Amino acid sequence: MTLLTSWHMLVGRAKIQPGQIVLIMGGSSGIGTFGIQIAKLFGCTVIATASPDKLDKCLELGADFAVDHRKDDWHKEVRGIAKKIPKSHGDVPGVDVIFEHIGGSHWNKELTLLNYGGTIVTTGATTGYDAKTDLRHIFFKGINILGSTQGTRSELEEGFYWMSKGKIKSVIDSVYSLDDAVKAHNKMLNGKGLFGKILIKPNSD
Repeated sequence: MTLLTSWHMLVGRAKIQPGQIVLIMGGSSGIGTFGIQIAKLFGCTVIATASPDKLDKCLELGADFAVDHRKDDWHKEVRGIAKKIPKSHGDVPGVDVIFEHIGGSHWNKELTLLNYGGTIVTTGATTGYDAKTDLRHIFFKGINILGSTQGTRSELEEGFYWMSKGKIKSVIDSVYSLDDAVKAHNKMLNGKGLFGKILIKPNSD
């Protein structure tokens, strides 16, 4: 279902187009790893954010740039990168689409990064649901804010098609037995070094 969530966000809701700059927040997460690959599949330039120990893996997965989102000024680094990217739609300083599921702690800075008419599509709030918003960023820049959950059967089939062609892959961080479910849960909560999804394999007996 992670694939479907990411596909629906970028393709179904944001309707990404070739040449756009897409910012994938939390690129090391389950939906983030799919988000990077889907945006690249559609010919977008991808900037991914993650913690310092996961930046290289985001690049290996296909992101064009990776930024440490734990820095206070992470958004300034993103803006600096975006300014240097050649654009087919004029000399604009920001990003076109933001793939968002972090929430409160980063929300307002994310809004400052969008170009005029840009889109932020959100499906979660891992750092909190109470996001402070400067409404001026929304109405002056004509920003589109889209909510997203799950998706359609046809979107899932389309995603599976590209997986079958090897263009998209599921990123598995680790596999645990059912007996070690507590360890798996603790690793998920800790998050250190976690890249992709954790699988729990039922006992064969």
